[in-house]
This record gives sequence, C-alpha cells and structure tokens, in this order.
Amino acid sequence: IQVDLENGDVLFYDTLLIATGVAGLTDAIPGLAEHTHSVIHVDQAEQALAAYREFVRHPGPIVIGAAPGASVLGPLYEYAFLIDADLKRRNIRERVAITLVTPEPWPGHLGLGGEGASRGAVTAALVDTKISVICNARTVRIDKDSFQVIELDAAGNEKQTHALPYAYSMVWPAFGGVPGIRTATGLVNERGLVVVDEYLRNPDYPNVFALGACVAQPEVDKTPVPVGAPDSVYSISKAGEIVVQNILALISDAPLVSYVPQRAKWLSDMGNNGAAYLSEPQVPLRDINWMRQGRWVHQAKIDFEKYFINKIRLQPGAQLPSAASQIARVMSQVLAQPGATSAAPLAAGKGKPLEIRLPQDPCTELRALARSLGREPDALAAELLAAAVSDAKTYLNASSVEALAIARRELLVADLPERQPGVEFHGGGT
Repeated sequence: IQVDLENGDVLFYDTLLIATGVAGLTDAIPGLAEHTHSVIHVDQAEQALAAYREFVRHPGPIVIGAAPGASVLGPLYEYAFLIDADLKRRNIRERVAITLVTPEPWPGHLGLGGEGASRGAVTAALVDTKISVICNARTVRIDKDSFQVIELDAAGNEKQTHALPYAYSMVWPAFGGVPGIRTATGLVNERGLVVVDEYLRNPDYPNVFALGACVAQPEVDKTPVPVGAPDSVYSISKAGEIVVQNILALISDAPLVSYVPQRAKWLSDMGNNGAAYLSEPQVPLRDINWMRQGRWVHQAKIDFEKYFINKIRLQPGAQLPSAASQIARVMSQVLAQPGATSAAPLAAGKGKPLEIRLPQDPCTELRALARSLGREPDALAAELLAAAVSDAKTYLNASSVEALAIARRELLVADLPERQPGVEFHGGGT
C-alpha cells in the first residue's frame, strides 16, 4: 500500500511496478568486494576504468570472471574482448595474460542450455584472441594478488584447483535485490529478487508487478556450478509491454496476459569484431539458434549506443534547447534554417587541420581564456569545438541523426587511401 523512500517521503499506491535493477552480491565470495572491480553500475565502471588506466602503466596478468550463480553473462565476454582489443591498440597485449573464469560448462553457454552455434563461435574467438578460459569454475576466495578457483568436472566433482595471479581483475557477480526491497517478506526470494508469476505480478501481492533484472528467474539449465538465467534488453522491453497491458487489465477487471520470453537477441561487441545472436524461443527446445560474426556487428552496436546516448539519455529529439546555452542559440538558428550556410565551406583533406576564421572579439576572448587557464589557444579551441559538436548532436531529431550517419560514412569512404589521387593497390599492397 505504501513505499517508504530514503529521504523519509512516503508514496501510497493502488498498483506498483518494481523495476529497480539489481545489486551485485559482492559478499558471496570472500575478497570480491575488496580486491576486484565490477561494471554493473556507472560508478563501479568509472572506478574500474581508473584502475585499468593505472594498470596499463605497469601491465601484468588479468583475470576476468563471473561468480557462481551469475546471470546475463554476455557482458563478461564483451569485457574480455574489449580489454584484448585495447591492449593491442596500446601494443602491450603480448605482456598481458588474460584468463576468463566462468561457471558455465562451456564457453558461450550464457545460461541458455543446449548446444548451438554460440559454443563453437565463442570458443574460436577466445582461441583467436589467446584468452585462456576455465569453465565449471567456482571461485572460492580472492586474495590481494590471486584468485582461488575450484574447477569441477561434468559430474560436479572437484577436478582441479587454480591459484591465478592477477594485476587487474573484473568480476561479474551474481545478482541480488537492491537494499530497498531485499528484505521484503513475501515479495522476494533468498537473493532479494522479486518473485512473479506468469503475469509478472507477485503471487502474495497481486497489485505488485515487476520486470527487468530485479525479477527472480529460475535457472534454465542444470549445471555443475549454478548459472543464472539469461536476459536481454529486447526481452525486457517485451516484458514492459506485457506488464503495462496487465496493469491496465487489472484496473479494468479484464483478463491478464501471460508472459513467456519468446526470443533472445544480443549484439555482442568483441573489440574490433562482434557477434549477433538469436534464439527463439529463448529457452530450449529452440526453433531458431543463430549466430553470426563480423565487424558490422561491432559498428552496429557503436552506432546504437551513440544514438541511445544522444536521443534518450541526453535530450530527446525535437525538444527545445535551453535559451541559456550559446550552443543552443546557434543550433536553434541552424535548425530554423535547414540547408542554409553562413560561409563558403573550406577545403579539407585527410590529415589536414580544419581552418576556422573567427571574428576579432571571439578570437581575443579565446586567447584570453586560454592564457588565463595556462593552455595553448589552438588546443583549447579544439577541445571546445569537439564539445560543441557533441552538444550540437543532441539537438538532432531522428531524421537528422540518420542524415548525420550517412554523411559520416560518406566522409570516411572518401578518406580511404584507395580514394586518394596517385594511390593504387596491387595484391593488398600500395
């Protein structure tokens, strides 16, 4: 009937939808919270990034792991492949041994059960990137400089113990409920996740619904080390549609709609590559089990992430800019006169600086600002321009975002070496 907020406020309700997300159960493994990093929440990811930047100055072994009972394991592989790609860009990959520790019975199991295309594809990708993997792994303790892992066989018996040294680590923990609901009697299971029926409502509180990662889901497959059920943004979005229908049905005394995950879809970034995965239905037995790899998946995920950040998190399209912002004023004028140009475009080529002519007053202000900050005017101008471009993109509507993507691709193609005068390719060389 009521929700008590942290600030002391009380919210009364007739119908409640819980979509709080989760907290990592970092106390499940001794040393996990003290010695490793996580990337479930933004603040944790920022701390992990800061530690990684320090790590690359003094590289050593890396251990990337998932705790027993962890679910939604796609990010575990993404993180490992992204680390591999970044180390290669820094030319220090050969100095870093990467070990993946997972409770899954094989790479690419992902909590889905059954064997499909993912097992061979993920295994091959790990071999290609020289990432070692330990499956059926139960991490029992994490010390300051080593992981203590017990590897089980297919029957669940102890096969081997491992003491894995590390200089940097990230662990994907098992999910638990957030503190506000973790101890709600009759609402949650032993991990603090919300128990729901086929209509996404709690059996003991029929006016309380839940969706997303905070929902308690049974394991799909029985494995030697527990592996949580999979989930995806796609299936959560579909659950959102169903739960809204059911809340309206409850209010109008109409029949509720049963929710069964029908399809799992992922785009997994692998650094310079990617994998698209489709399973229908989401749990065995499947009618479709499909996986494809290619750089196009990597680029598609980058494009979507940029779109999501620009359109959803920063500012929805067609929303009026703030009058207090100078960039907003400029963008308002540009959007009010589409296609208009204030000056003839300057010729530009790959590798050449962008020449910009400023009126006297702004130029003086820029130089004065740079001097007051102890910066070079050119460097400061470049940073401000980059920030302005990013800010300006948040004001674009859907059609403008699409036009921007097309223009970007055209410019990238035009800058390819084979498009430059006097350059010919023969047998892969120049």
